[in-house]
Amino acid sequence: MSFKETLDSAFAAPATNEKLKLLKCLKDVFPNSQHVAHVGRGDLLLAAYLKSVAIHVEVAHDEPTHSFFEWDVLGQGLNSQIYCGAIKFTYNGTDFTVYKVTFTKDRTIWQFFDFVFNAADDGAGRALLRAVYMWAGSLKDEIWVFQNGGWEKNAPLYQSIQLSNWENIVLENSFREGLRRDTKTFFANKEIYDSLDIAWKRGILLLGPPGNGKTETIKALLSESQQTTLYVKSFTAGFVRPENSIRAIFGHARRHSPCILVLEDLDTMITPQVRSYFLNEMDGLALNNGILTIATTNHPEDIDDAIINRPSRFDVKYTFDLPNATLRRDFALKWLSKIRARQESGVAKDSILTNDEEVARKVSEKTEGWSFAFLKELFVSYLLRLAHDESLNNGETKMPAEDIFFQQVDALSTQVLKQNSEEGKKAGVDGAGGPRMRRAITPALSPLGYTIPPQFVDSAGVNF
Repeated sequence: MSFKETLDSAFAAPATNEKLKLLKCLKDVFPNSQHVAHVGRGDLLLAAYLKSVAIHVEVAHDEPTHSFFEWDVLGQGLNSQIYCGAIKFTYNGTDFTVYKVTFTKDRTIWQFFDFVFNAADDGAGRALLRAVYMWAGSLKDEIWVFQNGGWEKNAPLYQSIQLSNWENIVLENSFREGLRRDTKTFFANKEIYDSLDIAWKRGILLLGPPGNGKTETIKALLSESQQTTLYVKSFTAGFVRPENSIRAIFGHARRHSPCILVLEDLDTMITPQVRSYFLNEMDGLALNNGILTIATTNHPEDIDDAIINRPSRFDVKYTFDLPNATLRRDFALKWLSKIRARQESGVAKDSILTNDEEVARKVSEKTEGWSFAFLKELFVSYLLRLAHDESLNNGETKMPAEDIFFQQVDALSTQVLKQNSEEGKKAGVDGAGGPRMRRAITPALSPLGYTIPPQFVDSAGVNF
C-alpha cells in the first residue's frame, strides 16, 4: 500500500478514527521502520525548528503533495503551506521521512505527523519531537501573545518593547515612580509573600480615558523589568470556548512564572459569559504564584465591581487622567526638542519655532481637555503640513512656521470640541445622575500587540 492509498483508505469511510487508521496504514507501508506519530490541533513547528539548527529539508516529491498558498502581508509575498505531503531530512545522523496530513473533524482542524526512520528503536524520533517542543516553548527575543484561541511568539512586539523607555513618556514623577516601584518590589520580594503564607501574586489596573499613556507606560515597564511577558488580545476566538481560552491563558502564565500578564482593554474582554471563569482563574484553587497582572481599561464603570474593587485581584489602581497644564507644557517641550534636533541634522528644515518655552506655554493654555494622543497629533500634523507646503513651493512667500503651528492647534481644537460633544451625547448619565466617563476623542493608538502571520518556513522555503 502506498501513501496515496493510505490517504484514500483513511478518509473513505463515512465515520472513522482517521488518526489511528493513518498510523496503521503507514505502518503497513513501512513495516520495518520505526514510527513516532504525533497528532495535535495546533501547528507543530518542525520546519521552523529545523531551519533554526540549519538542517536542509526537501519535499518528498515521490509522494502526493497538496499545498495551499497564503499571502504574507508583512513580507508581501506568497507562502506555500503543505497540508498533505512528506518531507525528508537528516537529523543527528538519522534519515527521516515525515508524513503530514491535515484534516477537519468535529469543527476542529487536526494535524497528523508520522516520523518514519530506520533504527533499532524509536529513540531518535522521540528525541527530535522533544527538541521541537523545547525549542517552540522557549522565547528568542520574543514575547508570548494570546490571540485566535492560542499562544504565539511575537518578535516585532518584543522589539517595540525594547525600544521603549521613560524618556518619551510624560507623567508626574511620583506617579511614574509609584508604578516602577510596584513592579520592581513585586518581583524582588517573593520571600515576604512566602513568610506571610500568602500567594505571590499582584494585580495593577491602569484606568482612564484613551490616549493618555497607558499603553506606552506598560511597554516602558516591560522593557525595564525584563521579565517574561504574556500579552492577551482577546478571550474569545472562533470555535474556541472562552472558558477554555481563559484556562489556557492562566495555565500558560503559571508555567512561565515569574512573569507579567498584560490584559489590555479589560472592559471589552470580560463579558457576562466569561466573568465567572475569569474570577475562578484569578483567585481560584490554582495558585498564580509569580504572576503580576497588569490590566488597562478606558471604561472602569463597565467592569463588574467584584473584579476591580476586591483586593487580591487588582490591588493597586493608577488613573491616567487627561494631562494638566504642566504635563501638557512638558509634553510640548519634548516634541519641540525633537523637532529642533531633527532640523539641526538637516531633517524637517524650516520647522523650528522661535521660542520653545513660549510656544510650550501657549500650547498648554490652548489645549485644555486634550489627551496626549491629540497633543502628539498636533506636532505630527504640523510637520506634515510643512512638508506639504514645501512640496508646492510655487515661489509665494511662506507663512511663518509659528503661524502654521497655531493654525494646527485651532483646527484640532475644533475637532476636539466636536467629538467631545458627540461623545457626551452618547454617554448619557449613570445611575447616580452624574455624567458617565465615556470614550472621548482619540486618534488610534499604536496597539501594544501586532497581528502577524505564523511563519513556519524552513531552510528550503517549505511551510510544513
